[in-house]
Amino acid sequence: MKHTPFPGYENQFLAQHVGQSEELDAARKANGAALMFFEKPEGMKVEDKMIPGYDEGQEIHIRIFTPADLPAGAPAVLDIHGGGWVAGNLDIDNQRCAQIAVRVPCVVVSVEYRLSGSPEISYPKPLEDCHAAYMWILNNADYLGTDGKRIGVHGSSSGGNLAAGLALYLRDRNEHQPELTVLNCPCVSNGFNEDYSYHQNFDMRMGPDVKAIGAENCYTGGYFAALGGKMPSHYAFPLYANDVGMLGPHFILVGEYDTLRDDGLKYAWRLIKAGVPTELMMGARSCHCWTAHPGVYTDLTHDSIALSLQREFGMLDHLKVK
Repeated sequence: MKHTPFPGYENQFLAQHVGQSEELDAARKANGAALMFFEKPEGMKVEDKMIPGYDEGQEIHIRIFTPADLPAGAPAVLDIHGGGWVAGNLDIDNQRCAQIAVRVPCVVVSVEYRLSGSPEISYPKPLEDCHAAYMWILNNADYLGTDGKRIGVHGSSSGGNLAAGLALYLRDRNEHQPELTVLNCPCVSNGFNEDYSYHQNFDMRMGPDVKAIGAENCYTGGYFAALGGKMPSHYAFPLYANDVGMLGPHFILVGEYDTLRDDGLKYAWRLIKAGVPTELMMGARSCHCWTAHPGVYTDLTHDSIALSLQREFGMLDHLKVK
């Protein structure tokens, strides 16, 4: 199979290749700069705030994006960044959060959950941080200027994993389901290296070749020490849930050249078979989390995400034929 990147995304395409060369190093440098690019829209308010976590004395860093002239009682979206559970921060999602906030329009709250990498910080702590941020949004509508009812969730890569786990967690606790859960190139199992997409795009595989030191292992606290050969919780890897029924609507994005493509496709198909309203988009000639890179296809994808959020938030009801 010949890989031909979407025009304008050549640096992102090369940056995801395994190996070392001057060309790859230059692409990674350019892609890193693009990832951190942020141009605050005119009139947008960006506020950093600390909120209580569930552990004693714990505080969680959130960032609130409020677009200019936002009507009172607007909806809200929780954004969960990627980084393989062991890296990433609020900054890498600044541009995405601002664009979604403007396009819907809505308030977007980005959460800096605790990163894994030590036995002290592993599942379920990152998921609990996301749950705490979600519940804070629901319970602080007056502060945010939202209606306290309409809330969506967006997560990228490992953030997509956390978003999917959060939806299941909320369902099983009989708590308010998101109006839409957007899974952007999610990792929803720890067995994706058995998928065709992993081997088809092997030159762009992520993580080490040693299973025991991979990011999935870090997130669960160690396959051997924490799990002892047992199946991980479906909140940690949602593809293993024996029942995905009665979840709220989902929108799943996968990249054609992403090693995680089939992982997302399998989860989408499970949701569809369970009767969960599911929208699916495969980014043509696109790599893992292409929407982190500025470009025309990113703009189109953000338009699609915003339109789906508007639909589920009831903001398109004026289009109904009467």
